[in-house]
Amino acid sequence: MKNLSNLFKIVQLTRAQVQYGYLLSGIPKSQLPSLAEHHYLVTFIAWQLALNLEQAGANIDVQKVLEYSLVHDLGELMGGDVSALYGKVNPKAKKFAKAFEEENQKYLSKFFGSNAKQFKQMGKEILDAKSDEALITKVADYMECAIYKVYVNSFRKSDIEFNQAKIEGFIKKMKDKTAKKLLQEFLTDWLTALEDKDYIKILGLSGKDESPVLVYE
Repeated sequence: MKNLSNLFKIVQLTRAQVQYGYLLSGIPKSQLPSLAEHHYLVTFIAWQLALNLEQAGANIDVQKVLEYSLVHDLGELMGGDVSALYGKVNPKAKKFAKAFEEENQKYLSKFFGSNAKQFKQMGKEILDAKSDEALITKVADYMECAIYKVYVNSFRKSDIEFNQAKIEGFIKKMKDKTAKKLLQEFLTDWLTALEDKDYIKILGLSGKDESPVLVYE
């Protein structure tokens, strides 16, 4: 376990590593999310998706989903965050970025000590997701990105088509029929509610008279 001391220090750097791929969306530097924020929110979304699917009868390993989600972009700690839209118009750049991220994963694996092989395998799987658990993480990844863009008022109508196509692509690859069916149904509901930012109503804080919530300074 001696390696854990240094591993924990390195993971702290995710607080400072921003997701600069969002720059092409016109998001200013002050609003760029950190890798740590992204990892937490993707993990939370993936956890709830996996848990609900498991409870509905799908054959899903929730722990594996959590593990994939917690490290899915760790290779970007040293660089490699390329805008998905840029990658779409320049596939060669995206290919190099993924190769760079994979190399970063290999380097970071030595800090996982006896779990280095497991981390390498997880990193490889998340870059080319095939298992249902990794695919759920990819679904959560794109969902979090879309929710973030809505949150910072940078969400465009074209983002709906882009995210829907990507997420549906992941769902189609899933092997568990129950998971595929439920995720597709959820995707439809999620897309409908995606742009609603009225947190007052969402949290149930508005009264019957719809009076504004007072903020005291």
